[in-house]
Order: sequence, then structure tokens, then C-alpha cells
Amino acid sequence: MASIYRDKKSGIWYINYINLNGKRIRRSLGTSDRKLAELKLKEIEVELAKGRLGFTVNISLGEFLKKYLDWSKNTKAKNTYITDKKTADSLINYFGEKIKLSQINLQKLEGWKIWLVDTLRYSKTTANIRIRHAKAMFNKAVEWQFLEKSPVERLKQYTTPKGKPDFLTLEEIKKLFSVIENKTHLAVFNLLFWTGMRIAEAINLTWDDVDFEDMVIKVRSKKTWHTKDYKERHIPIHPELIPYLEHLKEVGSEKVLPYKYPTVEHLFQKYSRKSGIKATPHLLRHSVATALASMGISPQVIQKILGHSNLSTTMIYAKMTDDYVRKSLESLRMSE
Repeated sequence: MASIYRDKKSGIWYINYINLNGKRIRRSLGTSDRKLAELKLKEIEVELAKGRLGFTVNISLGEFLKKYLDWSKNTKAKNTYITDKKTADSLINYFGEKIKLSQINLQKLEGWKIWLVDTLRYSKTTANIRIRHAKAMFNKAVEWQFLEKSPVERLKQYTTPKGKPDFLTLEEIKKLFSVIENKTHLAVFNLLFWTGMRIAEAINLTWDDVDFEDMVIKVRSKKTWHTKDYKERHIPIHPELIPYLEHLKEVGSEKVLPYKYPTVEHLFQKYSRKSGIKATPHLLRHSVATALASMGISPQVIQKILGHSNLSTTMIYAKMTDDYVRKSLESLRMSE
């Protein structure tokens, strides 16, 4: 049960109640009028009763998103939380904080969807990312009993052409690596290529994860970071990677990579300019996957190495290899 009391010094009425999580709440009702305070008490008791009986609670968008972002920050990967935050900001900027969650319907969300592209100038791909994250948010609102049904459920994403990820040929990779004179820098590039790891996985890799005896690298979650799917996977250590790992070991860093992401990103920009080969950490990941597919390695094996949750993602590289082989064959000429 909730109760109200008056602060003797200020004359303002306060409410005292235990919320749905069992936490005692004391907050100002912002009035010195007893009758108005009693009316607010009844409103809050109704909302509490709805929640306890399984009915939805009429929470504002701002209140809900604050709860959701707190949950996201403590349960999701850092990059996913950042995207959640950007999505929440766009929803607040369009709808305002005070609108009730229950007032947001499909028609209003269609307006938000158009606003993302027409006003904010987002690409349709970026807008689709925001839509997917908004769907996850509203689904959680249903789970938490703030809504009976998600209004985003029937919101369609923009249609975008399905492109294929770029990749570097082995010749291009050799050219890129040939301009790297700093041994530590070269070791970083080789680690990313020979393992196909995501940059976040490589940055969070510790020496406890490198097993020289069994010749595997263990990609696994840490206290402050977790893998994309929370699962652990093992990547065989390629013989050509061994001297570079040994060098990184000699560098003496607690982690395998002695650099954080901004530094690694800077190194890729530096050597891309120097070699004339545009490269990123993720492009190396695409490249090793394509190289493996071109060697006839089964998609299931590539899936296991790269840690794809769906085989369909891995199959993209097999299709890329088919196209690459076809173009290579077509370039063959018997005469000018």
C-alpha cells in the first residue's frame, strides 16, 4: 500500500510506497494541497495494482527508455549498447520524453521512420538498424508489461539492395603487409588476418586465451566484455602466425594486442595510404573467409572459425568466391 505524508518544513506532500521490484520509494508529489495529494495517491495505487495484477503500466517513453538503457548497458555488448543509445536518442528527439508509451502507434512510427531518412539524412541501411533496435526495445516493453502489444511489430524496414562484403585478394594483402616495417604493427595485422577475429575479440584477447601447447586461440567472454553470441570458440593457430605471436609476447603487454581500437584504426589508415590498398580490420576478416572458401574449405568449418551464428552468413563468401573465379576465368584470353 502507498501512503502520503507532509513535510513540516516545506509543507509539500510526499508519497511513500514499495514498487513492483520490492524497492521502497519516497518522492515529492509537488503540491501542498492535501486533496490533490490524495488524488495523486489514488492514481499511483491504481498503477501499482495494474502492475501487480499483470496489467500494463502507463509509463512515459522517457521513463521506459531510461530503464531499457540501464538494462542494455549491463547485459549487452558495448557496441550494441551504443546503438541502443543512438536509437533511444532518435526516438526521444522525434516523440519527446513525456509521450506515453501506449500512445505510440504504427502510424506515428511510420513518421519516425521517414524522419530518419528525410530529416536526419540517414542511409536506409542505418535507418533499418534503428528500426531493428526499436523493435527489440518495444518487445522488451511488452515483456516488462508496459505494453500489451508492440506497435513496431508491423513496421517494415526499408528495402535495400543486398550487396556483398568487399574483400582483398591474397596479392593485395601481401602488398599491404609489405609496406609495414614496424614489427609490432605487422604482428597486429597478421593476427587479425590469420585468425579472422573481429576487432573487439582481438582487443580483448589475453595471453591466457593463447594456448601454444594445443595450438589454439580461445575467443571467450571476460568480466568486462563478452563475445557477440556469448559463446566460446577455438581458432587453430596457423604456423605463419607463431613468430608474430611470439613477438607480441615479448612486447610485454597484459593483452595480446598492445593497442586499443583507435590506435589500430589509425594503423590501418596509415598503411592503407602508404600501400594504396584500402583496408580495415573487418575487411581482413572478410578476406580470410573468402580465401578459405576459394580453397574449397567447407562453409561449416569457416563458420566455426569466424563464429557466425548463422550458416547463411558464411555462405555469402562461397558466392563471392564463385564470382571471383568466374571473373578470373573470363579475364583469360587466347588472343588480343
